[in-house]
Amino acid sequence: MEANHRLDLKRKLQYYVEAHLARVLTQMDRDPDSATFGCFDRNYWHYKIRDFPSVILQQGVFTLEAIRCQQVASVAPISRIEHWCVGAVNALLRQVDRRGGVDEYYPFEHSYPAAAFGLYAVCRVLYNWQHSAPELLASIDSQALNRLVKHVAERREEQASNQQAAGLAGLALATKLELVSLTAAKVEQAATRLFNAQHPEGWFNEYGGPDFGYLSVTLDGLSDYFDATHDERALAAVDRALHFLVQLVGADGRLPSTLNSRNTDYVVPYGLVRAAARNPSAAWLVETLFQDIDQLNHPIWATDDRYHCHYIFASVVRSLPHLEAMKPPQVPVCKLTTWLAGCGFWMYWSPDKTWTAYAAARKGGLVRVHRRGLPPMSEYGWRIYRDGRVWTSNWWSTHWVITQPQTLVIRGPCQSTQFHTPTPAKHIALRLLAWVLRDKLIPLLKRVMIFRPGSADGPVLERTVQISDRGVVIQDRIGACPGAIARPSPRQNLRHVASADSFSPEEWLPSLLNNSQRWSPTDQGRSLEQEQVIETIWQADP
Repeated sequence: MEANHRLDLKRKLQYYVEAHLARVLTQMDRDPDSATFGCFDRNYWHYKIRDFPSVILQQGVFTLEAIRCQQVASVAPISRIEHWCVGAVNALLRQVDRRGGVDEYYPFEHSYPAAAFGLYAVCRVLYNWQHSAPELLASIDSQALNRLVKHVAERREEQASNQQAAGLAGLALATKLELVSLTAAKVEQAATRLFNAQHPEGWFNEYGGPDFGYLSVTLDGLSDYFDATHDERALAAVDRALHFLVQLVGADGRLPSTLNSRNTDYVVPYGLVRAAARNPSAAWLVETLFQDIDQLNHPIWATDDRYHCHYIFASVVRSLPHLEAMKPPQVPVCKLTTWLAGCGFWMYWSPDKTWTAYAAARKGGLVRVHRRGLPPMSEYGWRIYRDGRVWTSNWWSTHWVITQPQTLVIRGPCQSTQFHTPTPAKHIALRLLAWVLRDKLIPLLKRVMIFRPGSADGPVLERTVQISDRGVVIQDRIGACPGAIARPSPRQNLRHVASADSFSPEEWLPSLLNNSQRWSPTDQGRSLEQEQVIETIWQADP
């Protein structure tokens, strides 16, 4: 019975891979005579609407390697796939500049994520070749590879742990390559930094809090780091992260994605599948989160081409050969209520286990209700408008003041936000600043587009959330702000994260904040000439 269930899961993952394989290979320049042969940035080599390739997309080489190793079915002759693999690796190394940096979004960027994920992909593939195809290594530009290794070893990213995990995996694998000169001490420093940064609740920092999508990416990196080092700290870190994830899966078998600090909607399977070979909870996560990956409504199908080629498809492909090693799943014991003070998540299970309610205190008190066999009920806080300015309560931040004895209370000013519309003039200015400032520009752009410190200057929101077996009661008290109006926020979050904002059917559902009618952009909203008190009730079915 268990073997049949595992075989069914593998069939579903293989179906997804077969459905999207051509879509991923289309991103690559496959013409061997082309100067851009091996490049996975179709906007660069084919459409020519970019004047440089985004190096982070070279993770497509993982898919080529899976075909070479016959983990993905193909009628292509092995010599052609090997030629494509070498071309993809060298297409990345061609972009490594004299200082070892590579670019992702604009020239002279010296993007750490592009360097970290690029190194990770290349070194994992070269590590495989040392054992199975050493003759391919002679065609690799080892000088460019060593510059890239040195650059990643000297950089760090403490605000996005998944990037640090990818860089760590790349460095650890690099120490195993004869082509590379790198001391194990450098890897140990990076590893200690990452493991010490894991929160006791099990999550890693992603712009101030946990993010399920990026946490699963971190698990991918830690799996390959362990392959290279056999560092037991990696297994312990993975197990803590698994415990965090397992306790947050709702009655519908989904994680509450809109509570994420970085607003991702997906989870990738490779690290989970690798952990499932020794951890039954990981096996349960894989079977629960990916049991319907062959269905069009699975969240991973909504991923855009960039991130699909980036690491999501690669993670699915790389999980295939490890599925049969998974242990039988262990169904977790659901606690009636869970309060995670570190990240501010509150979770409540109904006594009959038919629904689960969540609140994210550090994200303005966002609430979700997951129901077995039914769509989720969600709300996304408030947006407040006055004289062209926009404030939102849907914002992950430490400025919210939180109390949680049995009723959750969140209080603080709403966050001022801004829409950034690209123009030719802005791009010219960006490139000039990048040429002058190089990688020093990145923190400034993050400050403007992501963190916006000191911008919580809007009307004060005090939200009270009560959850019981009868349902959920939300009471919002929005402070007076003459000339302003408040409307329920759409699902979109205004904190810029590249891999977020995939389409979700939740966007078509009415908000809990006004579940008796649908709001539209033409609605007048609630005037804030004086303080407003708004009560929202979701009643569980008797």
